[in-house]
Amino acid sequence: MTRRPMRSFLPWAIALLIWIVARLAWVMLAPQGHRDGAARVTVSDLSETTMQALVVRPPQRDRWRDAADAPYSDEFRSAFSYANGAATGVEVRYERVADTLGGVVRAMGLKPGMAYQLKLVGLEPVAGASEAANAGDPRWWSSWQLGRIGRWWCEACGWNVLDADLAKHVADGHSVSGYLLFDWFVTDARGDAKQPFALDSSLHVLWRVGQRDRGANDSPPRWYTLERDAHFYRPPLAGTQEQVGIFAEWEPDRPKRGELRLPAGSYEVGLNVTEESFHANLGEDRALEGGGFWAWVLQSELRFEVSGG
Repeated sequence: MTRRPMRSFLPWAIALLIWIVARLAWVMLAPQGHRDGAARVTVSDLSETTMQALVVRPPQRDRWRDAADAPYSDEFRSAFSYANGAATGVEVRYERVADTLGGVVRAMGLKPGMAYQLKLVGLEPVAGASEAANAGDPRWWSSWQLGRIGRWWCEACGWNVLDADLAKHVADGHSVSGYLLFDWFVTDARGDAKQPFALDSSLHVLWRVGQRDRGANDSPPRWYTLERDAHFYRPPLAGTQEQVGIFAEWEPDRPKRGELRLPAGSYEVGLNVTEESFHANLGEDRALEGGGFWAWVLQSELRFEVSGG
């Protein structure tokens, strides 16, 4: 039997190897949104990148304590405002095309050592308790989708309502909007922060380590060192440090943490920053001066398209 020379197979082997390497490089380097079967989130250039200060309205209350409940000085409380112009604010840089909504939040001159929720919020109340009832306006539809994967806020009630109660509240004429808490950040001693984000979770609320046992689906804690500058605190707190761990409670009956995918469609929503109050003032047994009550403080408008998936 005559053997074929090995070198006759060499060009084919080299060609196959080149194809395999090229395919692996494409899989590793191509954005997720461009892969077959993967979702694509495209952020519109019309999206605002600078957040505007909001007016805090009841039942919300401003928080005047850091993430470990240490109170700020009276002088700082009198001087601070989220509408301080260039000295105070939040800038957002979005990934224009990605497999989920992502980017980086940069905060400057906010309250020091403060925990802030990061969430998407409906810009209009839902028009009904079904997707069909909200199909006539992109803001209605967006609010509906956020509530389905997040939570429902009833303005008239001043509280959240459950999926099972949504239809009744809408029928009663209540303004109900959807929102989705998906991440958070904590500011440093100057009130600054930089937080990358990628939306993949539906969260209920934030807790300090030690406040509540972590559930199986809750996030791992993030640890922060709070440094208390004399410009913001009175003695004996001024000049001290304290470590605090913060974790997020998973929103029950929603996709597990890390598994959330936005439904396909065109979204017009708000990107919102909310002061985390750690359940202070939720009932008389939790009364805490300056503890706040989940104040919505900054927001910008955001448009994006979800396709594929």
